[in-house]
Amino acid sequence: MGKKSFNKPLKPKFELDRKKMRKLKRLEKKKNKMLDYHSNLNNKHDNNPNISQTPYIKNHVNADAFISARNDQSLSLEKQEQKIFGDATKSTQLSKNEAEMANKKEDKIIKDMEKRLGIRKKKQVSTKKDAFSTAEECLNDLENCEEFDKFEDLGNVSSDDDGNPKNFEDLSNHEDSKGYKNIEDSNDFDYSEDFEESFVESDSEGSENLRNIDNASDGENDQAATNKEMISKSPPPANLKETYVPPHLRNLSSDEILKRKIKGLVNRVSTLNLKAILASFNELYQEHPRGAVNAALIASVQDACLIRTIMPARLCAEHMLLTSALSTLVGPEFVSPLLEDLAKKLEEEFCERHGKLLNNIVAMICYLYSLKTISCIIIFDVIRRHLETFTEHDLEVLLYIFKTVGLDIRKSDPHALKDIVACVNDKASQTNDKSSRFLWFIETLTAVKNNNVNKIPNYDKSDIVEVQKAYKLVVKQAPLNLQIGLNDLLDADSKGRWWVVGAAWTGKDSQPQVQEAPKFDSKILLLAKKNHMNTKVRKDVFCILMSSQDYEHCFERMMRLSLKNKEEREVIYVTMVCALKSKRYNQYYTDVLRKFCGTSKSYQITTQFSIWDRLKDLFSLSAQKLNNFCELLSSLLKTKTLSLAVLKVVSFAEVKEVDINFLKSLFVNLLDESEVHIIEIFGRLQPLPLDTLKNGIKVFMKHFLKAELNDTQLKNMKIALKCF
Repeated sequence: MGKKSFNKPLKPKFELDRKKMRKLKRLEKKKNKMLDYHSNLNNKHDNNPNISQTPYIKNHVNADAFISARNDQSLSLEKQEQKIFGDATKSTQLSKNEAEMANKKEDKIIKDMEKRLGIRKKKQVSTKKDAFSTAEECLNDLENCEEFDKFEDLGNVSSDDDGNPKNFEDLSNHEDSKGYKNIEDSNDFDYSEDFEESFVESDSEGSENLRNIDNASDGENDQAATNKEMISKSPPPANLKETYVPPHLRNLSSDEILKRKIKGLVNRVSTLNLKAILASFNELYQEHPRGAVNAALIASVQDACLIRTIMPARLCAEHMLLTSALSTLVGPEFVSPLLEDLAKKLEEEFCERHGKLLNNIVAMICYLYSLKTISCIIIFDVIRRHLETFTEHDLEVLLYIFKTVGLDIRKSDPHALKDIVACVNDKASQTNDKSSRFLWFIETLTAVKNNNVNKIPNYDKSDIVEVQKAYKLVVKQAPLNLQIGLNDLLDADSKGRWWVVGAAWTGKDSQPQVQEAPKFDSKILLLAKKNHMNTKVRKDVFCILMSSQDYEHCFERMMRLSLKNKEEREVIYVTMVCALKSKRYNQYYTDVLRKFCGTSKSYQITTQFSIWDRLKDLFSLSAQKLNNFCELLSSLLKTKTLSLAVLKVVSFAEVKEVDINFLKSLFVNLLDESEVHIIEIFGRLQPLPLDTLKNGIKVFMKHFLKAELNDTQLKNMKIALKCF
């Protein structure tokens, strides 16, 4: 009786035995011979017409019968092939099902053997070391058993590439040699039951030893379960839920850990990740005291920037960007200690120089000013401090200041810059040996004074512009713009810090209280009251306007008032009132308006609105005020402070007598100018889309003005009309 294997290898889908393969080959030969015969016969019939009398053709009535017979033969051959393949497919499916059943039975045998040998796949892990604490120790103990050698050869059966046994005759040989019963004596063999019977019928000594092994393993498992129960009942460790702490941070205090975190954030700061860095600092401020975070952050910034070699401009700008953003979000109490330290170290560097440390301090102050954390007051104080010694090293620092923020401080305080220029001229007149660096500094200062960017050597503001953009994208609040000077920072310990909310301030108490003398004469104050200058700003503007020497002196004094946005409008309002109320027209008021309009566009727009209000209300003005207003407006048009577009509020289709008289006087004053000036005045309307205004001026000149002009004025009128 043939022996049945545990697990037969799976056959392909259409696997044929030798008998069927030989039969298939014979059918293929027969088919090929038949095809060759018919093809040769057709060729002969085509070449020779008399071939129709051949014996084969005689047996057939016609060609159709011949073709049908040939097809029947080919169909019979194909049916035989399909039958062969169908039988092969059925046998393949049967062998596949038998292999699956054999695999399942073999898995049962393997599980039963594992159970008897005490081998478990999922071993319970315990904290205490058991007899079989690891799989390796378990296998080592099993190998030391005498009876385990009897089953060792069961796993040494040769297998094919798919992992299936090739020859199971070795198992029978092994059984005969060891005294085991052959487990495949019959075809109707139940693998699990028969294997148990054969296992019981084995020699008593082997079965006894195996039972001892099983009992030992069960005892060890009971001990492991007891240990597991004891561990589950014991309380968990205290540090089980704590986060992982790296080894280099385990012996550090909380302050040292905070400093390390802040130093890491400061080192990673840039214009691209500023928002993420600020979010991290916000978490630190919530978790730690604000004073500790401020102190650690200031120390990290100073360690990074205050070095004795030149610090890269981009790196310094990014650190000051972080400082400015945090000072806006946290408050002046953060940036105040940093500014005080910078002021003290700046004073120390004036006495004794240490490399390029002074240059780095000045660079930090300049970047803080560019980001509007501090005002220009401290910048001018630093410049004056350097002008006292005026050495080559001072020239280097001054050159850096004027190249970096020279144009900005000129815009912030032009009067202070004028004093600096006068002081430099005095120093230049006293200096005999003028080095190349000194001449370079004079050239840079002159370019800043004249607001000429092209003549400033090596002018590059890209770093400042980039950090300003990054600041505006992240911080939506208004910057601090602290109005503090260098002396305020140096005397902060003795006098106090008035710029920090809630800080002590004793600076005023230490000075004797002296009653302030009035700024202006009593007569001017009385005149301001008569002209209804009822607010303090209007009163100050009126007194400055009346007491100034000329329009430039008036402009400088007005700028010292440091007026805000809405307060700047009062300058134009008061000047316009004074110009109209004067007994006769005064060019001084026109020059004041022209100076302010040339400084800022906001003044120009305010002047335009003020003139529109007067044009809409001409009938309420007296003759003297109309005359002054006409002269004022014509002067502003001649000096190109305003354009003729200011007349767009006048309705030329519905002009009244007052309007006609005013416009006649205005255009006559304009036509008295030269041809070049007339082209410039009227030509400014050409590119503007104000067709209604242009047509209105043409109609008004032809109907109301032409009869009252002389020959020169008529000629100029024709030139003016051609400009439209």
